[in-house]
Amino acid sequence: MKTRILLLSILSIWACDTVKVPAKIQAHFLEMEPDASGFIWTVEGDVYQVDYHLDNRHTTSYYDKRGTWLETETEITVEELAHDVVQTLKTKMGEYSIVDIELVYTRDGDTLYEVDLKKGGKFYDILFDPTGKILRKKI
Repeated sequence: MKTRILLLSILSIWACDTVKVPAKIQAHFLEMEPDASGFIWTVEGDVYQVDYHLDNRHTTSYYDKRGTWLETETEITVEELAHDVVQTLKTKMGEYSIVDIELVYTRDGDTLYEVDLKKGGKFYDILFDPTGKILRKKI
């Protein structure tokens, strides 16, 4: 465990040096998530992504180039899914297997659920609202 923490810390330092995350973005992240550990920064276009651990869960937050928080995704279990999302999965996607589930908080104040599914060698990324309505389906 100590080795893992040390490795994550080293990777975090290395990743920040490699990506060159603006101080404003880093400060906003640390203000929002002061208990985060093992954070690793990446950037794609104008979006900065930080992967980290919070409360023993893998979490990812996204910021724009001005330092504005866009959204945060936290891995959760099937048992933590909203009841209506579980019902939609059972009735419309019963043949799919669940690969990954994330609770998504957006800057608009929305709470959403992103479920990665697999069926027949294909992977699907499905976004649900708390009522079980499918908002997005990507292959």
